[in-house]
Amino acid sequence: MSIKNFKNTIFLKVFLLIFMAIFLVLSIFSYEVTRLQKESILETIQSQAKSMADSIIFSNSEFMIIDDEIKILEFVYDFVQVNKVIEQLIVSRRNGNDLLIQVNKWELKENTIKVDDKDQVKEEKERYSIGFSKSLNKNVFKYSYPVYLTAIHWGWLHFELSLDEYNKKLNSMYNQFLLLAIIIFFSTLIVSFLIAKMVSRPIVKLEEISEKIYSGDLSKRVNVKSTDEIGKLSITFNKMIDRLEKSQLELRKSHFQLESRVQERTDELENKSKQLKELNDNLESRVQDEISKRQKQEQLLIQQSKLAAMGEMIGNIAHQWRQPLNALGLVIQNIQLSYMMDEMNEEFLDKSVEKANLLTKSMSKTIDDFRNFFKPNKEITEFKLDVAINNSFELIGSTLNHNNIELEYDFNEEIVVIGFPNEFSQVILNILTNSKDAILENKIKNGKITLEIKKCSDYGYVTIKDNAGGIALNIINKIFDPYFTTKEEGKGTGIGLYMSKIIIEKNMNGQLSVDNTNLGAMFTVKVPLCII
Repeated sequence: MSIKNFKNTIFLKVFLLIFMAIFLVLSIFSYEVTRLQKESILETIQSQAKSMADSIIFSNSEFMIIDDEIKILEFVYDFVQVNKVIEQLIVSRRNGNDLLIQVNKWELKENTIKVDDKDQVKEEKERYSIGFSKSLNKNVFKYSYPVYLTAIHWGWLHFELSLDEYNKKLNSMYNQFLLLAIIIFFSTLIVSFLIAKMVSRPIVKLEEISEKIYSGDLSKRVNVKSTDEIGKLSITFNKMIDRLEKSQLELRKSHFQLESRVQERTDELENKSKQLKELNDNLESRVQDEISKRQKQEQLLIQQSKLAAMGEMIGNIAHQWRQPLNALGLVIQNIQLSYMMDEMNEEFLDKSVEKANLLTKSMSKTIDDFRNFFKPNKEITEFKLDVAINNSFELIGSTLNHNNIELEYDFNEEIVVIGFPNEFSQVILNILTNSKDAILENKIKNGKITLEIKKCSDYGYVTIKDNAGGIALNIINKIFDPYFTTKEEGKGTGIGLYMSKIIIEKNMNGQLSVDNTNLGAMFTVKVPLCII
């Protein structure tokens, strides 16, 4: 991978992740502020309506006690004409007629206002809402206020207030929030760019130094002075280069010693073989040819050793980080999608944060693994198949659910095997990811992945089946080859299944194979049992 492409890939992913996270948080905050502002406006209108209700009751309490409808009507009618915000006011007696007063209009009706909810009638509490008025044929602010006279429930005052001021305040608020949203958007872009640049710069430096070392310049070192995982990786990388440089010096020294000995031997043969002059003339040229061949072999050995170490390390970094980064991106996309679909809740958010933390811990562990890259061996441990497989499920489960792909499994027995549990989980994750991609690429409805485990003889078996239609016969024998992929450019590296086969067969003394079934592909993973 070129430096430019590497830089663009890491920077773009980090930038998008940070931008989406910040923008999501600010969007939720803006939504809550808007909601609280609307509630505040409604509470202001409710307070205004309550004040008017208290004024009417205070001024007409005597008329209400003696049920003087004429006096009540006169006062309320004048009150409505003065307060233009009132579209309609209904004075409803508990056991009497209703007075319906509008601007320049009033009407006496019998029991026109009824409360449907019996519990609300019993409670006799004030209530308000925005609703449609049939008599006014438009939306209004409805406010009902119970009237008590000497602790006796006399009736209700039903206000229907104009929403003009409410809508005006809402429009002003929305305009302000639109301007604020634009400012937040561009601020988020700038902040995300700066953070992404800060995060990706050490990795780009590491890649640049790797390219120079690949070209043969072993004097270069990574100068990253941070104390995080990247800084630790840089220290380990520099130690690796020190060892390579030391090995190269030792090989050169051996070469010079060998050349000196060959020359000494040649001189000795010349002195002792004067009688065989014809042979000696040819012998010198043969010795020089042999020296030249040895020099070329030693240089080739140095180059191969360097390329093998560098290629394996860089390839593992790219491979091990790609899956967690993609999974982390999917977690954030799921959060955004759930928010847009109004399905966001605390449980879903907690699970998403937990998955994101698990992914970042996995990436951090990858750095620790690379620090110990040049130690002689990794420790082989015993582990349970179902536990290792469940670790893979936790990383890809949300992705399968999002794409409506059913994952069917049933672990009826406990199977303990020996090997590397983390690498085994990565193998299962690679196979599940390939099955998922095949189902989506072939547009399979009701996609399904079935996983079974069993043990036979001295091995544990994991069988993974899908219904994606299977693998073409002309390429089924190539899918474990390095860099072989059927995906379009940018969506696959062709190294996932190759690395999986290396892990199972070379590192764990097992076997990884693939066959076709009537519905799709079937991968079989075979690993040694832990025999006590």
